[in-house]
Amino acid sequence: MQINEINIRDPFILLDKDTYYMYGTRGSRCWGNDDGLDCYYSRDLQEWTGPVEVFHKPEGFWADQNYWAPECHRYQGKYYIFASFKADGVCRGTQILKADHPLGPFQVHSESPVTPKAWECLDGTLYIDSSQVPYLVFCHEWVQIGDGEVCAIMLSPDLKTPVG
Repeated sequence: MQINEINIRDPFILLDKDTYYMYGTRGSRCWGNDDGLDCYYSRDLQEWTGPVEVFHKPEGFWADQNYWAPECHRYQGKYYIFASFKADGVCRGTQILKADHPLGPFQVHSESPVTPKAWECLDGTLYIDSSQVPYLVFCHEWVQIGDGEVCAIMLSPDLKTPVG
């Protein structure tokens, strides 16, 4: 399929070996209920294969809407998706998923969102500093504070919990 046939928002591309993997918010479900995340892959950024569902909401997963802005990062030999999730009455937060391959299947890795529980947050990304310390960089949403902020929080080396 051609790139103009793909209906996603918030695209993120991971280059792994000789293949590009593109993740994004499902365009048709971005404002309502959702239950998974997709990926497309390509060798040339022109012809794409997919969508491949790389994460499907497991039984008991807390979020059922706004599966937004997935980013996939290779870290310590594994692949991690940082994505925003939402449920009625629960603040949007960034949860971390893990897999052995860029096409998954991804499993829940962090026990809960790693962003502050009382904050509406989105668009988390992984940053590794020069000392190899992992951080989550994310946005504290304008819908809660009037003027959004970009924030960072140190993560545990296994990317399961915030530190500090």
